Amino acid sequence: MAELCVYSPVTPRPKLSRPDSRKARGTSMELSEYTLLNRPALMLCVLRTAAHGEVGLATCLERLKQDLARAQERPPENLQDITDELERVIRHFLAARVLVRRGQDRFALTERGRQILAAYPMGIDDTILMQFPEFRAYIRRFAHNRTLDDPRTERYQDGRAAYRAGRRLADNPYQPDSIDHLAWANGWSEARDEELAHRRRSSR
Repeated sequence: MAELCVYSPVTPRPKLSRPDSRKARGTSMELSEYTLLNRPALMLCVLRTAAHGEVGLATCLERLKQDLARAQERPPENLQDITDELERVIRHFLAARVLVRRGQDRFALTERGRQILAAYPMGIDDTILMQFPEFRAYIRRFAHNRTLDDPRTERYQDGRAAYRAGRRLADNPYQPDSIDHLAWANGWSEARDEELAHRRRSSR
């Protein structure tokens, strides 16, 4: 029997923030209201699906439907929100080198991905991916592509300032798994990396 992709963290489950585009589509669905459809559970489902070999988005979506059926939950009528979230999860995993592309529409789990799945068998979120420099670079590029008045650029600078002020990464004030949280964490991490690099150069 396949194992359900249920996220069961020690800390309260992070809630998704809905993009404005959902409102524009006129949907009232809140994925975080579904035990199997919050983002950490979707991330876990992609990892577990990819652990069996090369797969694609359609395979992940099919597994979600099967999980919902076993849990006696009906899938939302509009599957576009789920598809959008799965695509975002896959993009982030590829950026973090947790997944690797196999052709245009397929991907597979890397050794890093297997280590992540083994270390966090009950679910993960994007903050765990922040330990990887490739993912931090991906988020940094995303932040730099924003306009100067975009609040996420400000969150990034706030994170840098927080590190210089002696605050910890765990002091991130924003909702977990939100882009603000990631932007702040990326700023903090980059400031730390810069300081460590400076120390290494000074010790030579």
